[in-house]
Amino acid sequence: PPAERPPDRERLPAGEQYLSTFALDVDTASYGFARRALLDGRRPQSSTVRPEEFVNHFKQDYPEPEGNGFSVSADGGRVSGAEGDVRLLRVGLQTRGNLGGERRDANLTFVIDTSGSMAEPGRLDLVKSALHTLVDQLRPSDSVAIVSYHSEARLVREMTPVSRRTELHRAIDSLDTDDSTNLEAGMVLGYKEARRAFREGATNRVILASDGLANTGATDSESILRRDREEGGKGEETLTVGVGSEYGD
Repeated sequence: PPAERPPDRERLPAGEQYLSTFALDVDTASYGFARRALLDGRRPQSSTVRPEEFVNHFKQDYPEPEGNGFSVSADGGRVSGAEGDVRLLRVGLQTRGNLGGERRDANLTFVIDTSGSMAEPGRLDLVKSALHTLVDQLRPSDSVAIVSYHSEARLVREMTPVSRRTELHRAIDSLDTDDSTNLEAGMVLGYKEARRAFREGATNRVILASDGLANTGATDSESILRRDREEGGKGEETLTVGVGSEYGD
């Protein structure tokens, strides 16, 4: 794992902190989060501003490799106005893009936050609208499961082929808010259903939609992420969707 992020304005000698990491996924959320805060007239907290996610948000037009590996692009230069000889190096990795091939079937397990804070306009109502739209756009051979959580987690709809859209729409309409936020319980049940319905050869993904304000069960990010890493190694990918204008990063 990467080293802990140093406090603001602290500069560490490259000779002492010379290790970096390249993730196989591309995180871009920090840019959207900061942009929304600024448009709302708020200054984003410094801990939510991650330069690598700002860079990843924009297409860099790195050249694609000819084969199935990846290309490496590098450029850099001195930082104008910095104290001393400070240089910035950018290293870009690029795999081949989608060449128009048919995508695999999708096995999607949605874990939906239905705690009291999600009752605010632009939260659960937006999630339900998005789920209705998605179900209408997926193929009949795709499948969707829905888990909700507040103080406890429940399986709203087991993994169901999208050919049975009416049942999925009915399950989405049934989502309603309650009290506390046991995000851990929701993720545990979501992973359990995803494992039960795992489909070889399909894209198996757990998708969490939440304002991120966990207050029951495990509430610290590290314990929740540890569970995510344990389950993610079994074939499911995890995607998180921050809901609202001030979701818990």
